[in-house]
Amino acid sequence: MENRTGLLRIVSLFLAFGIAVMADIPGVVPLPKAQAEAEYFPTQQDFIGKWKLTGATSRPPRDMKTEPTAQQEADATLFQETVTTFYSAFDYLEITADGRYNFHQAGDPSSASCVWCGTWSFDKSSLWLQLDTAPRLDIYAKEGDMQMTYTAEPDETSRYKWLVFGWTKIE
Repeated sequence: MENRTGLLRIVSLFLAFGIAVMADIPGVVPLPKAQAEAEYFPTQQDFIGKWKLTGATSRPPRDMKTEPTAQQEADATLFQETVTTFYSAFDYLEITADGRYNFHQAGDPSSASCVWCGTWSFDKSSLWLQLDTAPRLDIYAKEGDMQMTYTAEPDETSRYKWLVFGWTKIE
């Protein structure tokens, strides 16, 4: 009888321990939509289509070691307005599955004509336009808007890395 009581105590101890451990393991809970969208990794197919410029801003480059001066921020904002005017002159940006992109001129009826175009590559969930400024295109949510940032600075200017443009798919 004593052996049974001892065995029962040991089993009860393990059972209590198991219940305590299980209580600490979270159940499978659905992710909030915002968190799920933040963890989305697009494929290159997600970038294929026509995109319309829908927004622009400037922000200090991520690799900037010091706080930006008021003059740097003013220069970046002015430059962002200039580049936004440039992009606004195009009807849309078309990204094709064959590795090409084309900024279409307003009213251009032909998708074959090349106004300002080139090739792109896909790496690390981003689409990269082949330009001196190395524009990087990212999509953070399935069927979401696309964000364009610049990772290079031609001619030693520091303003390109401040630019951020938002694009919305139109087709």
